[in-house]
Amino acid sequence: MFRHTDPEVLVVGAGPVGLITALFLQLHGVRVEIIDEGQRTTEHSYALAIHPRTLRILDEAGLAKRLIAEGRKLTKVAYYEGHERRAEIDYSTLASRHPYLLVVRQSALESAAAEALRAEKVKVLFGHRLQALSLKGGIREAQVAKLDHVASGYPAARSEWVVARTETIRPAYVIGADGYDSAVRRMSGIEMEDHGASELYSVYEIEAGGELPADVRVILDPDLTSVYWPLEEGRCRWGFQIRDTSEHDASMERLEQLIAARAPWFTARPTRIYWSTLGRFDRRVARSFGNGGVWLAGDAAHQAAPVGVHSMNSGLIEAHELAARISRIKNLGASPSLLQGFGTETREAWEWLLGAGEKVRALPASDPWVQQRRERILACVPASGEDLEPLLGQIGLTAAPRGRMIDTHA
Repeated sequence: MFRHTDPEVLVVGAGPVGLITALFLQLHGVRVEIIDEGQRTTEHSYALAIHPRTLRILDEAGLAKRLIAEGRKLTKVAYYEGHERRAEIDYSTLASRHPYLLVVRQSALESAAAEALRAEKVKVLFGHRLQALSLKGGIREAQVAKLDHVASGYPAARSEWVVARTETIRPAYVIGADGYDSAVRRMSGIEMEDHGASELYSVYEIEAGGELPADVRVILDPDLTSVYWPLEEGRCRWGFQIRDTSEHDASMERLEQLIAARAPWFTARPTRIYWSTLGRFDRRVARSFGNGGVWLAGDAAHQAAPVGVHSMNSGLIEAHELAARISRIKNLGASPSLLQGFGTETREAWEWLLGAGEKVRALPASDPWVQQRRERILACVPASGEDLEPLLGQIGLTAAPRGRMIDTHA
């Protein structure tokens, strides 16, 4: 990784948000380098659905067409309690180039972005870890370690990662897209702020025989939430909120118990569990999205419950915004206050989504069941920006003014 020219921007983290950040920077003519401590992209993920607003962003990157071909379009999200279908939103009514949710695997998004970066002569440097971040005499320095996998131990062999070499680079900007336990966030001294208790979900990706519903179904029991997502033919994913880790079991027996208790309308017969995991989802946001030359995006800056798929989709929009604003500063001499504006606007949007207080109001003719659950429903609507208001309106709800987030890609 020895170089003659430092990158203008160092992106830390090669998940969807980091890859899209790097791609937009490169497309804007900003010299970028992207590193990731891991050795490859994800195998399993919670992130599953791309919002219409996010698809408009991916159109600009030239990725939407490929992802649409690989994914599945879904136009309806239904809200249940027990057998009863209590409310439904229809994405096909949106005034959008993409009036639907796109269910696509995170690995497909990462592969498409990585290939686009390769076409732009940008290589993702896996096995590279950010070791230190500092500001010396007004110059930002990032120490990056190249990791090697070595075998050790006798007589019982084992393998471990060791630092093969380190290098100091001097980028103008560092973007932390390095997830929940962000090294960039820690090294910058940015703390996270909790907005409520974390939530536990048992997640199962399964094969099932019989007719699988073709819409997303969110189950709002009195104090627990579950969600069903249709995938490829004969395959679906379930997420069941549970109260304690002891309630998670990756067995067919436990899966069938949960379906019977939460989704009595599900008549297909599970035949195989491809994978299952227990996920803990915090409700928190960074006290700051950055300052000066260090900025955060995606899970490095915020986390939320998984049903609305808000954290990844917001992260991809943040990637687009950061790249656009940095390019205007670097290439057009715009004021650095553009980035301060990004930080303020994005944090306010997340405080609104996660914070206490009335975020959504019931219209006079709305169903009492919807009225009583309006705050829970808001967290379970896979949409943002200008798409959110018309979708809420279909079920007799309206977002409070602070929720009308800026969307320049309608």
